[in-house]
Amino acid sequence: MTTPHSLAPSAVATAKKELFLLAARALADPNARNLSERHASLAGQLAVADDAWMRGFIGWARTQPALRWFGIAVAVEFVHARTDAGLAAPGEIREVIDEVLSRPDEPGDLLAHWLRRYGRSIPKPVKAGVADAAERLYDEIALATYDTDDAAMRFAEVIALTHPKALGKIQNEVFQYAALRRRGTHPVPSSLTTLVARAQLEALPAEKRPRVFDRPDAAGVFVKAAMSWQHVSAWLGGEMTDKAWATVVPPMSYRDRLAHLRDFDLAGVSDEIADWISSDLAHAKSVKRGRALPVEILSAYRSVTSARWSWALEQALDHATAQVPALSGRTLILVDRSEEMSKTVSSASALTRADAAAVFGSALAQRSPSAELVECGPVTGPVEIKESERLIGVLGRFQAPEGPSTVARALREHVQGHERVIVLTHSGAAVEAAEAVTVPGHEHIITEPADAWFAAITHIEMARAGAWPF
Repeated sequence: MTTPHSLAPSAVATAKKELFLLAARALADPNARNLSERHASLAGQLAVADDAWMRGFIGWARTQPALRWFGIAVAVEFVHARTDAGLAAPGEIREVIDEVLSRPDEPGDLLAHWLRRYGRSIPKPVKAGVADAAERLYDEIALATYDTDDAAMRFAEVIALTHPKALGKIQNEVFQYAALRRRGTHPVPSSLTTLVARAQLEALPAEKRPRVFDRPDAAGVFVKAAMSWQHVSAWLGGEMTDKAWATVVPPMSYRDRLAHLRDFDLAGVSDEIADWISSDLAHAKSVKRGRALPVEILSAYRSVTSARWSWALEQALDHATAQVPALSGRTLILVDRSEEMSKTVSSASALTRADAAAVFGSALAQRSPSAELVECGPVTGPVEIKESERLIGVLGRFQAPEGPSTVARALREHVQGHERVIVLTHSGAAVEAAEAVTVPGHEHIITEPADAWFAAITHIEMARAGAWPF
């Protein structure tokens, strides 16, 4: 229900736009995902002024992988504000807390955040909501995967604080074992077969561990122990062989495979396994299910030296472009090709800023019917996109990055007649670029081109228009 509030309707509308804009920017900017005092203040005001909108906002945030922590932190502010104001309806707080927790480490994350923000006085409905989530989320695999030394709060602490009721004998043993192992070394109950299998593997001496991959049932051994490829790699001390990769590749996510193509080559993964991986990488449904987008795929393309991945990654680039939002209205997409853009996006990547900007801009231009793609640098002018052209072909049409930045001049030459301007440049040219945009409409100056900006652009424009996706 919506409750009486002290904010004028215009102030409520402004607060909604500001909070949603902060969240939209956080989709692409990791530094904006920690809850600031401004975020907290807006969330608290809107929790009282329009609780229905806030619940919709929290629900939307929890569907965005980049905003996982942000959504939890906002939910804490929502609950605290409504509780403090005496406005929480019976069962509302418990329901909100339960609904916002979807991963087994999140009950501990939420409680740890509450303790940092508001101390040890945790309202009973909050504890009840966390207990509901623990009953739903805590099982053997969760304990093996998320109850680690670096967790914000261990399972045993969550259980002790909130007193969830075990749903059956197995969960009761999970709860009990979570507490026992916090007090020292205890044998795993025989009924917890996943944890027993994990313990047996951990007990193997390091020199015997590689022999497990010679077993015909090697893949099943690790599945039974709920060990992901990350667990297996750590178990081997980081020394992943061709047999180890072949064993763990099938359950790996699409994006994990993309990120490790070079490692597969270095380990000497067989052509048979590589063909299987390539077939999946090139499949449209796999690209969509894996939520892979063009910048990430091009990064994988640039990282490998073996030609055996090329065809699959070129196919994947085209399929990924279909997941890019199509922008309406006349849009200028300006790609900086100055010398500064020749630097790599990070020390761990072979992808240059120029490549990232070019593939981002080209994919967006391919999807947007009224977009004009322009490069600026040693040559300034439109980049042609032919009908039904492969994305890799468009990228080959850009000039090599060199010389000083000419973004501001290019903007002045090309900006007229556009309703939206997207500039893909570097931080040193950002201010000058912003000052050169003199036409009304949407403006996006992006200095760290990444796939996350595809969603951020559309949501930033929603915030400005006060149009919500929930």
